[in-house]
Amino acid sequence: MDKTETDTRTVGLLADPGIAQSLANRVASRLETVLNEKYEDGTRWVIEVDPVSLPMNESGQVIVNKHVARLREKYGWEFVIYLTDVPQYERGQPVRSIINEAHGAATLVLPSMGVPRRRAVVRFFVQALHELAGGGKPPTRPTSLGRVLSVQVRIEDSADSGDHYDSIEGLRGRVLLVVGMILSNRPWRLVPRLSSALAGAAATGAFGVFYTSIWSMADYLSFRRLVLITVVSILVLTTWLLFHNRLWERPKGARRREKLLLYNIATVFTVALAAAAMYALLFIALLVGSLVVIDQAFLSFELGHEATMSEYLNLAWLAASLGTLGGAIGSSFDEVKSVQRATFSHREFERRNIEFGSSDAEEP
Repeated sequence: MDKTETDTRTVGLLADPGIAQSLANRVASRLETVLNEKYEDGTRWVIEVDPVSLPMNESGQVIVNKHVARLREKYGWEFVIYLTDVPQYERGQPVRSIINEAHGAATLVLPSMGVPRRRAVVRFFVQALHELAGGGKPPTRPTSLGRVLSVQVRIEDSADSGDHYDSIEGLRGRVLLVVGMILSNRPWRLVPRLSSALAGAAATGAFGVFYTSIWSMADYLSFRRLVLITVVSILVLTTWLLFHNRLWERPKGARRREKLLLYNIATVFTVALAAAAMYALLFIALLVGSLVVIDQAFLSFELGHEATMSEYLNLAWLAASLGTLGGAIGSSFDEVKSVQRATFSHREFERRNIEFGSSDAEEP
C-alpha cells in the first residue's frame, strides 16, 4: 500500500498469546493516538491488532521477514510489528528489537525489556514506525557506565538482510532478560494446575493442625527454625517439580552455556514463586481452620500456658511447611505435560517442544 494512494497508513500489530497479546491490546489505541498527534500532515494512522502467532523455525526462532509479504497482501497492511515473548538471539547476543526497513517490519522481544512498561512499548513502536517510514534512526550506543551496566547497542546484520538489531549486553541486560522471561511464564498460572500437590499439602497440613504433638513442636520451635523449615519445604517442592516434570532445560547450539544458565534460572524462579504462592494459600487456609476448630482453652491446656494468636500462627506455619513437603509427593500424580504448559508461556512451551523434537509442538 503506497502513501500516495491514500492518506491512511495501516499497521498490523501481531502478538504471541499471553502477556504479549494482552499488552498489544492495551497499547494499540494509545499508539494510534500518539502517531496521529506526531504526524500532522493529514496522514491517518490505523493500528490493527491481530492474534496471529508466526511459526518458529527449527531453532525455535521467529523469522518475521519470511511472512511479511503474505501478511501485507492478505490484510492490506503497510507495516507489520510483531510482539513476542520468546527470547531471540543474534551474533550470540540476546536482542531487544529487530527492524527491517525493506520489509516494513519490526519485532519487539518483550523478555529483553524486563518489566515491560506500556509507555516504553509505545515509544519503541513510534520509533520503529518512524524508521520504517523512512525517518531514519541513529545508532544506539552503550551507556558511559561501562560494559557491565550497558543495556543495549545497535548492530547491523552482516548477511545483508537489512535487519537492524538492538542487542542487550552486560550483567544488567541479562538480569532484565531473566525477569522478563519469568513474567512471560506467569508463575501464578501454575498453582491451579498442581491440583494433586494442593490436595496432598492440604491433607498433610490438616493432619498437623489436629495432631497435638505438632502443637507442642510449633510452640517450642524458634522463629529461625520455623523460617528454615519453610525455606527447606519450598525448596524441596520446587526441586521435585523441576525434575519430576522435566522442566530442566539443556539447550543446544550457539551460546549453549548462557542459555542453559538463563533459561533454567527463569524456570527455577517461576516454579519457586508458584511453590511460595501455594505455601501462602495453604498457610491462610490452615490458620483459618485452626482458629475455627481448636478452642483457645483446649490449646492452652495442651501447651501448658495461655494460648494467644501467636500460637495459632506458629501452628499454621509449621503445619503449612509439613503440608508443602506432602505436596511434593502429591505432585507426582499431576500430568507432566499439563504442568509444563502451565509453567511456560505458550510460545516458550512450543519452542521447547521444537528443540527437544516433541510431537506436541504446535503449528500456530
